[in-house]
Amino acid sequence: MTDRRVRSLLPTKLPAGLLPASLLPPNSAHAVPRGARYDGFLSYSRDSDGEFAPAFHAQLLDFDKRDGVPDLNIFLDRTGLANNPSLWDAIERKLERSSYLILFASEGAASSHYVAKEVAWWLDHREPETLLVALTSGKIVWDQTANRIDTISTTALPAPLAQRIDHEPKWTDLTRLRQRRRSWRHHPDRATALAELVTPLRGPDASTEEILSAHIARQSSAGLRSRLVSVVLGAILLLAVGAFAYALREADRANDAVNANAAHLLGATSHVVHQDDPATAQLLAVEAVGRLRDGQTRTALFNAVTANEPADPYLLRTVDVPEETELADVAPTTTGIVGRTDTGDFVRWNPDDGAPTVLRGDRTPFGTVTGSEHTGPVVAGSSDGTVVAAVDDLGVTVGRFGPLPEGSTSRQTHLDLPGTSAVALTPDGETLFIAWYDAGTGKNRIGSIGLVGRDLADLESDERRLEFGSTADTELAVTSLAVGSSRTLAVADAAAGTLEIRSLDTLRLSRPGPVDLPEGGVPSPSLRDWATLTSGAGGTTVTVHHWADGSARSADCPVPRAWSNPEVVAIDDATTRALVATDNGLIACEISGGTDQHRTWHLSGIRRPGPPVLVGVDRVAAASEGRIALWTTAGTHGDMPLPSAAGAAEAARGPSLSRPGPTAVLATFRGEPTRPASTAASWSDGTVMIHGLGTVSLPPDSADAGRPLLPVWLDPNRLLLITPDGNAYRTQGGTVAGYEAGFRDLVPGLDRGDPACATIMSAQRTQDGILLVDACSGLHLLDAGLQERALYVPGPLGSTPRLGSAWAEPGRVAVSDDGSRVAVAPRDFSLRVADLDAAARGETEVWTVRGSSVAQVHMIGAHNDAEHRPVPDQLVTLGLDSKVRLRTVSAASGPEALDLAGTYGDVMAVLPGPNLVARNQGRALAFFDIDTGQKVGELATRLYSPGGEAAASDVHAGDGQLLVVQNHGVTTGWTFSDDQMIARACAMAGRQPTADDMPDGVTLGENPACSP
Repeated sequence: MTDRRVRSLLPTKLPAGLLPASLLPPNSAHAVPRGARYDGFLSYSRDSDGEFAPAFHAQLLDFDKRDGVPDLNIFLDRTGLANNPSLWDAIERKLERSSYLILFASEGAASSHYVAKEVAWWLDHREPETLLVALTSGKIVWDQTANRIDTISTTALPAPLAQRIDHEPKWTDLTRLRQRRRSWRHHPDRATALAELVTPLRGPDASTEEILSAHIARQSSAGLRSRLVSVVLGAILLLAVGAFAYALREADRANDAVNANAAHLLGATSHVVHQDDPATAQLLAVEAVGRLRDGQTRTALFNAVTANEPADPYLLRTVDVPEETELADVAPTTTGIVGRTDTGDFVRWNPDDGAPTVLRGDRTPFGTVTGSEHTGPVVAGSSDGTVVAAVDDLGVTVGRFGPLPEGSTSRQTHLDLPGTSAVALTPDGETLFIAWYDAGTGKNRIGSIGLVGRDLADLESDERRLEFGSTADTELAVTSLAVGSSRTLAVADAAAGTLEIRSLDTLRLSRPGPVDLPEGGVPSPSLRDWATLTSGAGGTTVTVHHWADGSARSADCPVPRAWSNPEVVAIDDATTRALVATDNGLIACEISGGTDQHRTWHLSGIRRPGPPVLVGVDRVAAASEGRIALWTTAGTHGDMPLPSAAGAAEAARGPSLSRPGPTAVLATFRGEPTRPASTAASWSDGTVMIHGLGTVSLPPDSADAGRPLLPVWLDPNRLLLITPDGNAYRTQGGTVAGYEAGFRDLVPGLDRGDPACATIMSAQRTQDGILLVDACSGLHLLDAGLQERALYVPGPLGSTPRLGSAWAEPGRVAVSDDGSRVAVAPRDFSLRVADLDAAARGETEVWTVRGSSVAQVHMIGAHNDAEHRPVPDQLVTLGLDSKVRLRTVSAASGPEALDLAGTYGDVMAVLPGPNLVARNQGRALAFFDIDTGQKVGELATRLYSPGGEAAASDVHAGDGQLLVVQNHGVTTGWTFSDDQMIARACAMAGRQPTADDMPDGVTLGENPACSP
């Protein structure tokens, strides 16, 4: 279930004739009886929201104070009428006179007989669109399989409503406000939540953005007036005493207040418009953060970048196809795509130039190309997409997007040529090639038509015959045409597995004899290479066949086990990338020869993708349900597949699964800030995978095959794999690992204590070395060069084993950035911190108790908060009560609980750079600001959970990135620093902001944040 903070639980279109009371004329024939009318009736549980509801009610009444707009009138039962059965008639009269019912959903409301009675009355007498839901506590859970409310997991809805919902619900989320208690009026989400509830009360023509903008403008004006009064009074006072500096400081504060209000308005507007206009939302969020970086603006930026479902770090943006048409076929150009729609229109989109453009067609609908199973492209474009041609069952349509030739007036024409099967254009768009079956002669034919300087309406002669420059007969039932180098035309019959090469000028054969093609092959755009795919228990492989010399080479293209029906759909002309489509998403694979590193990207950010194509060197585009999706792999390093055991467990996930799949320990290392991080995943079944390389092979005679191995990077190219008994293997430039002789001798501390302690439970890279932690919390610190014996620090609990393995109990050990402090959370014992600098000096008292027993501990280094105040090194802990708490590493102050609204599982990760903590909500992730506890946003992830629950090790933060183990693989593409998210938001928007994007009261600055 995804939390969508929008304004109603049910569809919000107001039925005809039903207007809010505040907009009714005095003699309106409205369904609400005459007398005292109410815009809304607020239904709530006095047990759950007895304090919050009246306070929020007052805020609702005071929120929209625009000139000329009547005040809202919302009924709130403060006296307990509903709790007195004899007074139900009075409540019923209030309901009858109300235009909307506002339900405060909570655990108390779900169990309240009187709230259920009010909701039941409303559903019996009013349209469901007039019921607005605001969640104040508890959960609303939608069962995707049964397509109904999960009545067992849902704790906030009264039964009459839960039983009558027939689609996935939406609501306004007030949980974060309510949990702030007295300080909720200052919460940055307050204004947006109020605007979402007020907007429907104002009628069908009201907009959330307009109401929110007016409110913030009013606040800004009032704040500015107050500041100016202070400035004037201060100036008078200080001039009297000769101190003008104070007045200048007050003026600066007034400017800061205006700037803050503008930033908050930009952030709030970004949230409001995101669903309808993502690009504008991204630009507004960047502008907001550029003016002020605080919780509210960072939240807007986070949501603008990540609010696609399912979460996909490679999805750059989706755009609507104009005129509400569906793309039926697409073809790549040098910088974008061209396509035809199911109504006969042409579409051209260069993502770097703005929105798609459309040429309206006059023949609707297009027919379909029938024939062999593997038909060729039925749409083609010039390299810049300005000239387009498409096939239908009646012939060919040709269109021009670019400048028309002198004297030309036609942008589109249809050429009647039944039996057409393929088209191609020269890169410059000057010549069109057509392949068709001539029913009159019973022959397959090819022809060329020159387009240079010609009006498209003149491509046919007066006798309505096409004016071909050249024609030729062929034995092939042509499925593909492509213009090649050296002025050649490739002609292919994929069904017969045959290809011809002809002269571009004369269409005569330029290569004797046909070329045999691989069965079921998919061509590159030039038809020089053909790809096939084989899939089996050993994985998925793409083989590229080069017909010119008969060579073939293969590369792995791992397809998630949970994704079904893979087929290769495209390769590029450089044969460096392949695209595989499945029922669940797309996989972009590197297939270059001469390298062992083949990266893979799982593209899952849209549902039911249509025809996909490779664009340029790092983009993928696909049509889907009237939209075009664009992914980019630039600047990212791909995903890691799940090992076979994990993939099989995920594919079989469900109640019948008797044993959960293996879990992972992830390790990263970034040698230089600008270089990609090296990443490895070691699974509890003994499988070790290195990102971009594959599965690690131990020596054939190794007794450690199948044992879990702890991964630690020595440098970007060498991975150390440590066995539980303290031995090790090392990789060198690949996936073959050799036994690290003598490593056990470097860890003498394992033999100094009780044998029960001599098991390595955790291994981590520090700034300058490697830290091993044994079962009794003993610390063994080695140098990264593995030249010296380890520094040994005995555990604080003697010989009592209190640590489980990193696979079974992740998050029990944390190391500071500089490697000077180690925090250990022994099972059932107090949280301890060790001072390794003191241990290196020979001191023995190095352990300090820093709190009670916790389930996980993480460290974040010293930093400045949003107010630029210094914050020391901190511990972030997950308590046994599932609460997240902060405490300093060295000071004796008590822990401070983060006020995280919601219900979460065992997954927790901490991102020190952007100061975020991540918790899982089912298989999704929620992110919170560490300094304030404010929820920043969500990722609609699909966490790997073969046993039915997400594992605590499914998320790993390290070296500036977030690794997420999902049902289709390990996603490595998420980064959440402000600067990285700003860059991504600008790239996703695909344009610069304009003055028209700005909400009322905000002026676009001289240097917009997304400017080149």
